[in-house]
Amino acid sequence: MAKLLVQESSGVREFELVDNEVQIGRELDNTLRLVDPSISRHHAVVQKTAVGYEIQDLGSSNGVLLNGAKVMSSPLQDGDRVTLGQIQMTFVDPKPVPVAEEPQNPLGTVRFNAEDMRRAQEVHSISLAEPVPVPVVPPPVQPRIPPAAQAAAPPSRVLSVGTPTDPSAENPAPSYLQAWLPPIPDDAQPIMIGDVPERGDFVTRLLAYLIDMAPIVAIVVIFLILSFIVGMIPGVRIVLGCLLSIVQMILVLGYALFFMPWCWSKFGATPGKKIMKLRVVPEDNPYGRIDLGTAYLRLLGHICNCTFGYLLILGAERKAVQDYLSKSICIKVDR
Repeated sequence: MAKLLVQESSGVREFELVDNEVQIGRELDNTLRLVDPSISRHHAVVQKTAVGYEIQDLGSSNGVLLNGAKVMSSPLQDGDRVTLGQIQMTFVDPKPVPVAEEPQNPLGTVRFNAEDMRRAQEVHSISLAEPVPVPVVPPPVQPRIPPAAQAAAPPSRVLSVGTPTDPSAENPAPSYLQAWLPPIPDDAQPIMIGDVPERGDFVTRLLAYLIDMAPIVAIVVIFLILSFIVGMIPGVRIVLGCLLSIVQMILVLGYALFFMPWCWSKFGATPGKKIMKLRVVPEDNPYGRIDLGTAYLRLLGHICNCTFGYLLILGAERKAVQDYLSKSICIKVDR
């Protein structure tokens, strides 16, 4: 019978696939329940088909990896490695070994007369007396590699999923920004209070917000100085003043409307949040990342805060307008 070997901290748990459909997730209504923060409420389903079994992703936050490759739906073979969040499983489906049937004589009973029997015995005795020689094939000659060539040969390279050689593991930010943003994949771990991640407090989040607003303040100050200098040049001050205003608006809007949501969705943190050891994650997955649409909902929440909305962080849930609106939270991490 097909089964899943689930690797847990206490050992390997065997789960036999008795039903034609096995729901896997963190909630109690799942057939196979995995109590782990990296597992979504309803993560995946294993279904029995006419040709075997297949696994399907149910829109989970951390996805489904089959032998190291992310899949949405794929058939399962004996020995396949399945990764759901931080949980490793092995699919086992041994096939029965077919039993070879004894060949039957299609001719039935064969009758020989005395003369034919004598001739058959003579041929059989000759074949036993004179064995047929078997030609001896010499083993292939292996070319000898000089020691110098062996030393110059490059060592074999073994790649594994999740190593820096994987293109998905490369940091997409420009080189001058990589030091200010979390790496991909993020090596920071959530600070847990029991089974719940600790959420960022008011002071920590306020300092992170002020750090993130510093570039906008710097842009405004720099362009005020440039506008003052340009205003002292007669004849071109109006044209240059308009150009400076347009450039200033592009930089400020680009930073607020594009850079910050991109950082939340791709890295889980802006530079200020990384410095203050904070991450923006989905409510139900402290190890996940929000998508770009959720990031823009957070941006809309920041606009709706109107300054005083941030005082909601002082409440028991430590959630401001952007957290409620986007269904995401700001948690603390260890680095």
